[in-house]
Amino acid sequence: MEGKIIKGFGRYYTVKSGSEEYTCVLRGKIKQDKRLKRYSDPVAVGDLVAFSLNADGGGGVIETIHERKNIFSRKDRGNRKEDILASNLDQIIVIQSYDEPPFNLRFVDRLFVRGEKEGIPVLLCVNKSDLAGPEDEEYIRSYYKNTNMKVISASARTGRGLGEMKKMTAGKCSVLAGYSGVGKSSILNGIYPGLDLKTSTVSESTGKGRHTTTNVALVDVDDRTSIIDSPGLREFGLMDIEPRDLAGYFSDFRDYIDDCRFKPCTHDHEPECGVKKQVEAGGIFYDRYISYLNILYSLKEYYDNMYS
Repeated sequence: MEGKIIKGFGRYYTVKSGSEEYTCVLRGKIKQDKRLKRYSDPVAVGDLVAFSLNADGGGGVIETIHERKNIFSRKDRGNRKEDILASNLDQIIVIQSYDEPPFNLRFVDRLFVRGEKEGIPVLLCVNKSDLAGPEDEEYIRSYYKNTNMKVISASARTGRGLGEMKKMTAGKCSVLAGYSGVGKSSILNGIYPGLDLKTSTVSESTGKGRHTTTNVALVDVDDRTSIIDSPGLREFGLMDIEPRDLAGYFSDFRDYIDDCRFKPCTHDHEPECGVKKQVEAGGIFYDRYISYLNILYSLKEYYDNMYS
């Protein structure tokens, strides 16, 4: 039988085949597959699989994981293996809020880098526009104006931007990523009221959201549209990316990389750097460049410690 992984919990996976769902375990030989050893869990939500049913019909066994078109993964400091959050995606939707909790540009940029590396389009939805002023929206538009990432200002409370979000998700498999409290569930409930997802509040003492989603789960909204809701992410590691490769995943840098005198160039300390010239000329937003340096230094520190 053929199916799709829609949820995982420990050693058990929920496989959807047609309108039916089956609880399955993984065939032992898959765990020995060398292609999958780099991952903490060889199975991901969104995987297309072949599985067999147990004789008693009470569950099944996953026999094969079909080739993935892409993966959405992270690798944090101290972890030897990558964590796959989802696979076979059409887009990554990063949900942030203008306030309560405040917008985190560094976090968005890390997710944007992951999308660029894997060839997955990234859409940024900034919720709680009812709490923002015109200058807040203009800053984010300016920050990302020379990138290939679409930005939507939205409000789950007033309904602003929800129609555009529905158009952007229709007919696609999208994974939603963001902090707890930014309004992922509220946005989804506004677009697809039938989902009736739990919503979270923001802690007054920490300014951070309380988790309502504990496991990555896929929901088929209709025959063509799937939403993968991920747990509230506080950190997003990129430790599988070499420092020298990072700039290639900043889409607003690419046109200027060949203008650098030295190759390879990290666009940090090197003289006659095409990227730094564009920062000075205003072609690259200054704060976006600072975000690049922030990620670059974290990767350099990681690799320096690894080889020291």
